[in-house]
Amino acid sequence: MWLKEGARRAWVALHTIRARLTLWYVALLAIILVTFSAFLYFSLARNLYAEVDQLLAAEAQQLVTSLELHAGPPRLPRLSSRLPAGMVVQLYDPAGELLAASDAGTLFPLPTALAQAAQGHKHLETARLADGTLWRVLTRPVVTDGQVVAVLQVARPLRDVEGALRQLVTLMALAIPSTLLLAIAGGLFLAGRALDPIDRITRAADSISAEGLSRRLALPPSPDEVGRLAATFDRMLERLEHAFQRQRQFAADASHELRTPLAMLTTEADLALERPRRAAEYRRVIASMREEAARLNQLLSDLLTLARADAGQETLACEPLALDALADDVVAAMTPLAQTRGVRLERRGDRASVIVLGDQTRLTQLLVNLIDNGLKYTPAGGTVTVAVGREGEQAIVRVADTGVGIAAEHLPHLFERFYRVDKARSRAEGGAGLGLSICQWIARAHGGEITVASQPGQGTTFTVQLPLAAAQRPPAAAPATDGTVAPTDPLRARRRRGHVRAS
Repeated sequence: MWLKEGARRAWVALHTIRARLTLWYVALLAIILVTFSAFLYFSLARNLYAEVDQLLAAEAQQLVTSLELHAGPPRLPRLSSRLPAGMVVQLYDPAGELLAASDAGTLFPLPTALAQAAQGHKHLETARLADGTLWRVLTRPVVTDGQVVAVLQVARPLRDVEGALRQLVTLMALAIPSTLLLAIAGGLFLAGRALDPIDRITRAADSISAEGLSRRLALPPSPDEVGRLAATFDRMLERLEHAFQRQRQFAADASHELRTPLAMLTTEADLALERPRRAAEYRRVIASMREEAARLNQLLSDLLTLARADAGQETLACEPLALDALADDVVAAMTPLAQTRGVRLERRGDRASVIVLGDQTRLTQLLVNLIDNGLKYTPAGGTVTVAVGREGEQAIVRVADTGVGIAAEHLPHLFERFYRVDKARSRAEGGAGLGLSICQWIARAHGGEITVASQPGQGTTFTVQLPLAAAQRPPAAAPATDGTVAPTDPLRARRRRGHVRAS
């Protein structure tokens, strides 16, 4: 069993990046070392053999000049006294008969070489004697008056050359494996050091769950690839943590917002059923329950809109749209609501055509939300103004009120879901804190943005920027007979209740 487990661990270890990097590095190093060693071996062998050949040629030339050719057959006087150690010299006549030899026990017949020399050609050959020793043999003709009068053979043993080459091979055989072993150890160490941050990332990823997203790698900043990977992983964890926090907060807030109208409906129904009541009391209870049901229905509709937007399922029916005309229609439709609250609703700015590519229903919803927020938070006698214009390549819509304003610490959170500055007041007016979140989604879905500026006691201004459309102005939408703008049916319900500002 332990053998199988050891084999499994070895198999897993061989398939790690660390092992693969080391193996590739060692394999490349082995190829380089073997190639270099082969080049060194053959270069040294060629040089050593060339040196032996040069020595043989020089010695043969000296011997030819010392030959006695005038009295009888050619002779080599005093060979043993002047030859280098280990060198053998033999002298033949053109017919191949031996005339003289420095060592009678070492003969190199080499008939082919003798035949070529008799014809006037030099010949170099490596010969192996019966005892297994290798000799380098130079056979050359001795020419006098244009005739070959003798053949000279000069030989030198190759034991020194072979010994040097064997020593080199031995050194290579020891050095290459040792170098590769050191390379394996060094490669594993360096690869481990280089991949240690990745191991830490892996361990951290294994230990992180939805409840522990606050953990970070916190590796030292580094400009290399691993450092950038660690920094990217930390940023990803931060985004995931924020996303999970928003999801939990959204679920908790949605549950809380849904619980309140349901509890009120249950309470009012229980009170109505507690004892018999007059018809007028029943009508009052039913009207109150209908009011709570309408609020619950609006909340569910807003939640569905945001959920579909988050899932990318909420599509826009975009078309060239006159934003100035749309603002005129919305202001006209909401003027009666403003009058009931004692607030003056005005449409300001020039009447130049401002064309955008947008969804009429959603842009109407955006304007209704912003205007309704201004009406809710502007005391009687105040003013809410709507202005539409251009700034460069952007269409600008500003909804400003002279209401209570918003403190600076609340402004960064205004577009968060369920966020309200005054929770009690917002709930009393029917709001759930989703209106500005929907407005922000509508603006961004049209390629624009929404911003807010406010000071306590001086009012609030919402600014919506949308890209202009390069299109001709379409026919202006005609107001419906009941004063609303087709196809914005939600306007009728909003005149009664409206959509509350996120604060």
